[in-house]
Amino acid sequence: MKKYKKSNITKLLVLCVLLTGALIGCESVDDGKYDMTSGLPQVHYVRLTDPAVADSLIVEAFMEQNICLIGENLRSIQEIYFNDQQVTLNQNFITDKTLILNIPKNIPETVTNKMYMITAKKDTVKYDFRVLVPAPAVRSMKCEHVPAGEIAVIRGDYLIDDPNIPLEVTFAGNAKAKVISAAKTEIQVIVPEGALEGTVTVKSLYGVGRSTFMFRDTRGMITGFEDSENNGTGFVAGWGRPAKIEEDPELAVMGKYVRMEGDVKPSDEEDSWASGGNNFTINIWSCDNPDNPNKGIPNPMFSSDPATSIFKCEVRVLEAWSASPMIFTFAKADDNEGWLWADTTQPRAFWAPWTTTGSYLSEGWVTVSIPLSEFKYNGAGEDVGVSKEFGQLGIAIHNRGGKSYIGTPCTPVILVDNVRVVPSE
Repeated sequence: MKKYKKSNITKLLVLCVLLTGALIGCESVDDGKYDMTSGLPQVHYVRLTDPAVADSLIVEAFMEQNICLIGENLRSIQEIYFNDQQVTLNQNFITDKTLILNIPKNIPETVTNKMYMITAKKDTVKYDFRVLVPAPAVRSMKCEHVPAGEIAVIRGDYLIDDPNIPLEVTFAGNAKAKVISAAKTEIQVIVPEGALEGTVTVKSLYGVGRSTFMFRDTRGMITGFEDSENNGTGFVAGWGRPAKIEEDPELAVMGKYVRMEGDVKPSDEEDSWASGGNNFTINIWSCDNPDNPNKGIPNPMFSSDPATSIFKCEVRVLEAWSASPMIFTFAKADDNEGWLWADTTQPRAFWAPWTTTGSYLSEGWVTVSIPLSEFKYNGAGEDVGVSKEFGQLGIAIHNRGGKSYIGTPCTPVILVDNVRVVPSE
C-alpha cells in the first residue's frame, strides 16, 4: 500500500464523511462537471463513511452499505461491479482520489469476492473485496395470530432459501415450520402444531434472524371478545356496541370476533354520521366505566409505556371498503361516546388502506399495527397531541373532517379481533 502522510489521510477521511450525507437518496447524476481521465485507476484502501468507524480500513462490507474508495485516478472509472452486480455511480461523488458508493443490494449469482473497475476503454482493474450478505431480518407477519395448519406470511429481508442449505423457520416451542414459498423479502410457511406464543426464528445460509414481533402476542391484550373475559361473564360492549359478536370457524382467526357491516356514505361533514351508527362502532370500556364496566379490563387498559408502545389488532375485510377511515381512539374511562363527537380535540389514529388502491379487500386476516405516538390527530388530521387517557378505547369506521378519507360509496364487511397494546418492537 502506498504510504500517505497523516494530514493527507485526514483530509480524505473528512471528504468522505462530508459527502456521505449528500449521497443518501441521490440518483445517478450527470451535471456536466465530471470529466473522465485516461489511464487506469488505483485503489489503495477502502473505508466506511460512518464517522464513528471511518478510521478503520476494510476488506469486506454488507450489501447496501456506503463505502469510500481511496486511491488515484478514480475519475477514470466508468463502471464498477461487486462480483457480478453493477454499482450505480453518482458522478458528483467521484474525485481523483475518492469515490463514494453504495454496495449493490442484490445477491450475486457468481461470487468472486472481487470488485471490478472498468474504464472507458473497457480495461478492467480488480480489487479484492468481499460483499457480506446479512442474516435474515424478520420484521413482520401479514397476520400475527394464525392457527396451526394455516399459512403464515412472514416479511423482512434477506430471507434467502438456498437449494443446498434450505431456509429453516422455527416458532416458539421449537416447532419447525414447512416453507412453501420463499423470496428475498417474503416467505410463506405452514404454522406447525405446537407453535407457541413468542418470537419466530429464520435461519439461512447467511445466519440466524429473530422476529422483532411476537407471534400470537397476548401482552397487553385488551379484548378478544371471548366468553372467558370479564371474570368469566364475557365481553361487555359499551352501550350495546358492538351488536354483532360472532364465532364462525370458517371466518375466525381465533375464537370470537366483531362484525362491522353496512352502507358507508362518502362524507367529511362534522355533523354527518357517515359510518352508519351501531353497525360500525365498537365501544371497549374498562372496569372504571360506570355504565358498562368490563371488570377484567384495567384502567389504564395496558401496562407498557405509551410513549414506546404499539396498538395492534387483527382485521379481515370481506367485502370491498372504499370510504371513511377506521379510527382508533383512547379516552377517559367515563367518556362513553364523547370520543365520537370531539372532532377537533380528541386524538386518534387512522387506518385506511383503501386510499392507496381506491378499494380494499384484505384476502384473509391482517395485523394492523400503529405506534401510540401516532394517536395524535383530530378528525381533520391535524396534530392535537398524543392521547393521555387510556380508560376506554373506541373503534369506528367514521369520518368527521378528514377530506383525504372521503372515498366512494361502499357496503363493506369488516371483522375485528385481538385488540391489544404491546411494548415497542
